[in-house]
Amino acid sequence: MKLQGTVAVVTGAASGLGRACVEMLLTEGCSVAAIDLTVAEDPGAWSGTLRLLRLAGDVSRANDMERAFATIQRELGTPGILINCAGVLGPARVFRTDKATGRAVPRPMELFRRVIDINLVGTFNTIRLFAQGLAQAGPVQGDEDRGVIINTASVAAYEALSAQTAYGSSKAGVASMTLPLARELAHYGIRVMALAPGTFETGMYEVVPDHTRRTLISDVPFPTRPGRPAEFAHMAKALIENSMMNGSVVRIDGAVRMREPQASGHSYPAGH
Repeated sequence: MKLQGTVAVVTGAASGLGRACVEMLLTEGCSVAAIDLTVAEDPGAWSGTLRLLRLAGDVSRANDMERAFATIQRELGTPGILINCAGVLGPARVFRTDKATGRAVPRPMELFRRVIDINLVGTFNTIRLFAQGLAQAGPVQGDEDRGVIINTASVAAYEALSAQTAYGSSKAGVASMTLPLARELAHYGIRVMALAPGTFETGMYEVVPDHTRRTLISDVPFPTRPGRPAEFAHMAKALIENSMMNGSVVRIDGAVRMREPQASGHSYPAGH
């Protein structure tokens, strides 16, 4: 599949992995719709780019994304690439200990639900609209590569740390939807892949406690450092261009297998 001249959509586009993907797609000649919660003027490399459409919206809200995709269709045309990077970390322990009574108090359900809504439901929300646009052309003829979806899972889908039931299960859901979506959308020439990053230099990485961050990085066999967003975008580009990449989750993690930090305190899966 060629990137030059293709309309692409990126969620979570304002920072981190999403921003790197927007920059890669623009460099490759795509017209890009960059979706995030808020739209801010960017004085940097994106300023004045005619092929960039900035859109504000919450990926977990059906109406927000329906409006966004209607605008994309009107302003840029039918998208052929979708990269879902929108996500939140959202620690969600099962209970907390009340300091006054010492009793275990269940966590509010809203904390768990918000992570699932953004990371998992939000991913499906954009997929349904993206696929619907391409399906208007009817079943694919031969091996025409009509569209590509790349979702962001995480190594936490497999090895989430304690207090990360919400995050881990949301990313496991993203990983698990890859194959059934690829099978369903093959009829329309749409491929579906997922990337599972380990520890990457993103906004999520910045909120990880220092001791947990050190453990996560020291456990990476090679290279012993956090991944760079541009490396994630480079892998996304490779998946877009290779038509045989379909229905699989690709780990991009330096061969790390996360283990629980030994010191006490909050634990987080790093990366996305």
